[in-house]
Amino acid sequence: MFQILNNKHLLMAALAAALSLPALAAAPLQSKHAALQCADRRVELQADCFVYAGRTLACTRQSLRFSGEGGKTLGTRVFTPMPIEEGDDYPAIEEKVGALSCIETKDKQQFIVASMFNGGNCPQCEWTDVYSMDGALLGSTRDRSRKSPALTAALEALRDKQIRRVLKQEPLTGFYQERTDR
Repeated sequence: MFQILNNKHLLMAALAAALSLPALAAAPLQSKHAALQCADRRVELQADCFVYAGRTLACTRQSLRFSGEGGKTLGTRVFTPMPIEEGDDYPAIEEKVGALSCIETKDKQQFIVASMFNGGNCPQCEWTDVYSMDGALLGSTRDRSRKSPALTAALEALRDKQIRRVLKQEPLTGFYQERTDR
């Protein structure tokens, strides 16, 4: 009889402990980093991401940091996550960076261009953001209120084969894929 009561108490203690744990542990975060060096400027993409579909990652924190000589921060773009939905472990950021480029226009203006996407398959799912060399967002093809002469000049420099001057480019193929080197 004493053995049965001990087993019953052990079972109840184990059940109480199990019920106090979350149903499933949150997906682990992976810290990601990529950089583009363009003359004396550096652009760093930093993110904390989690697996959300197969090997594809969504990020809960993501930023572009623009720095100059000596690593001095000149500007930062912090991407804002969407509100967390029921059942999600983390809030997710919609925007993904497909490539970073340093370009020069025919007038010798230099810009950092970020090719952006959100994973969808639609005309609004891919766009271009143009930044000054100091990290100020000068324009975006996604947001019509962010159109500017700098955006127009940068897009022309990218599209026109005769004046195209991509000084340096960092394609980010695989950035939003799960690391398998663990």
